[in-house]
Parts: sequence; C-alpha cells; structure tokens
Amino acid sequence: MTNETEIPTKRSAYPVVTPVTLRFSDQDPLGHINNVAVTAILESGRTGLLRVLFDGVELPPRSMVLANLVVDYRHEMTFPGTVEVGAKLVHVGTKSLRGAYAIFQNGVCCVTSHSTNVFFDNETRKSKMPPSSVHEQLKRILAEHTL
Repeated sequence: MTNETEIPTKRSAYPVVTPVTLRFSDQDPLGHINNVAVTAILESGRTGLLRVLFDGVELPPRSMVLANLVVDYRHEMTFPGTVEVGAKLVHVGTKSLRGAYAIFQNGVCCVTSHSTNVFFDNETRKSKMPPSSVHEQLKRILAEHTL
C-alpha cells in the first residue's frame, strides 16, 4: 500500500529523473493522459533506475521480471508537454528490489507509484537470488541513500 511517507511527492527526493515527452495518442476522450500511457511513462522511469543501479554489472539478459506495480493518480496530466519521472530504490529483498516513482508535470506531482522487480531464472522460470556481489551493491546503495 502506498502512502505519503512511503512515496515522496517532492521532485528533489528522487536521485534518478527521466524526462518523457507526452504524445497526442496518450490522451483519453477527456483530454487527460490515460492510465495505459501512465504505466508506460512509469516504465521509462523504472528502466532508467535499473540502468543506473546495474551500470557496469554483468547480468544475464532478461534476468528480472516486474512482479508488482501500484499506481496512485494524484492530479491530472494533459497533452502537450514533457513530464519527469522521479525514481529511487526503497527496498532490497533476497530475490527482489522495490522502487518508488513519481511523475511530475510543470512541477506538480501527478502520480506516485511503487513496483517490485524480481530476479528471474529463465531456465527454471522461477525467482532466484542475484549474484552476491549484485545483492551487496544494492544493499550498499540503499544504505547510502544514493539511489
């Protein structure tokens, strides 16, 4: 469950920020950015965070899956424009990690979200523990509050 203390609503709380240009096709009939577009925008932020977290780390291809995504809509977003997706690491488990995200348009927090990504074995099709060096790196990043 999300709440104000769990998912920051200030842009400055997010060490990773990914800009996303809104498309005309992202609108619903009321002129708002639709819920499907919102999840795609969040994916841009999530993959931006994962790129930073695993920069220089050798992981097998497709070694993580998205296991959970929670989205809270706080304010409407409209076309045209660019939004910013803030992202930060908030939890490291034995086989997973959790990120917190927020989408900002014109400085306003419009969406908050969190997701859980699980390390995944493509052969067994089951979750697995990451290499110990990766797990330690993630724990260190979390402890230092750098991402």
